[in-house]
Amino acid sequence: MKKLALFSLIIGIILMSSNLFSQDNSKVVMKEKTGGEMQQIDEKLSYDELQSKAIDHYRKDSIDTAILYMEYAQKKYPENDISSLKILAQMYTVVGQYPKAIGVWKKGIEKGYFYNLNNDAYQKYYKDNNEFEKLAKIEKDKIDASHIKHEVLLPENYDQNKLYPVLFVFHGNNRNIELAKSVWTSDIMKKEFISVFLQSYANMDKDTYQWIQNDEKTNKEFKEIYDNVMKMYSVDTNKIVFAGMSAGGLKVVDYAFNEFVPMSGLVLNCPVIPTNITEEALKQFVEKNKRIGIITGEKDFALDGQKKLLTDLENLNGKTKIIVNEDLGHVFAEDFSIRLDEYLKWVIE
Repeated sequence: MKKLALFSLIIGIILMSSNLFSQDNSKVVMKEKTGGEMQQIDEKLSYDELQSKAIDHYRKDSIDTAILYMEYAQKKYPENDISSLKILAQMYTVVGQYPKAIGVWKKGIEKGYFYNLNNDAYQKYYKDNNEFEKLAKIEKDKIDASHIKHEVLLPENYDQNKLYPVLFVFHGNNRNIELAKSVWTSDIMKKEFISVFLQSYANMDKDTYQWIQNDEKTNKEFKEIYDNVMKMYSVDTNKIVFAGMSAGGLKVVDYAFNEFVPMSGLVLNCPVIPTNITEEALKQFVEKNKRIGIITGEKDFALDGQKKLLTDLENLNGKTKIIVNEDLGHVFAEDFSIRLDEYLKWVIE
């Protein structure tokens, strides 16, 4: 059970945004031990592919091999250091290499990284470990002093006497409001939408942030922002749209299907889909005539979950739309702004 709980944290780290750069052409020779034989790890693998193989080995209880893959990925792709070290620290924990994990966390926290050490899954491993408890307290103090940030962009020639659709945008992990604003932009947003950009309170590093799932603080503060927007601006309450990328998409889908606040449609880029959406939640989504549009890549690790959700909705006569971009992974397409325009028009028509 401890391994399963920690695995859910590892999966959470994989909910990266479009900052998954490739490829370092330098050759680094690493080996994996399989069935007693030494085999070379394919040095042409991208960071995403190495990470995927590591997680696959972890699922199969081949944790030593999983660690080899992530250590290799961390050395070959230093630009993904934050993600690599977070996953490695969790894997070190599973195999009992606690000093290694604590060393990673200590250095990371000094740099402003966030590891969610106060999660119960960690407490089961590090109970009464003084070094761990010190680090967890540092994180908790930082979290208590941090809050969700938001920024409202009004449409051109905004008129308080006119009703406007509203778009709430949740950034992906390892991103922030400014990065989200640079991507989530289109003609219809500028001319017709009240756009609300949100930024999590939980750092990944000193400049970027991540969404914590099933988090009471996030829920409370977002609800306050949502209610304030409804009161302060001239919103068409029949046209409330949620948008998100990756982990931001996961947060958005969770809110939509749990009916956390009223909304009428979703526009998502490479969202990670929660696995606990109930049949009843699917039916309510369809019965209330809500729409969901997804823009994704054929190499996106979350594609299967995206397709399953849309198929489940379509089987109930739900309104769905999907674009799968060839040769793209967990990223934004070059023509995203054009596609976003199309999707926003469709979701509020």
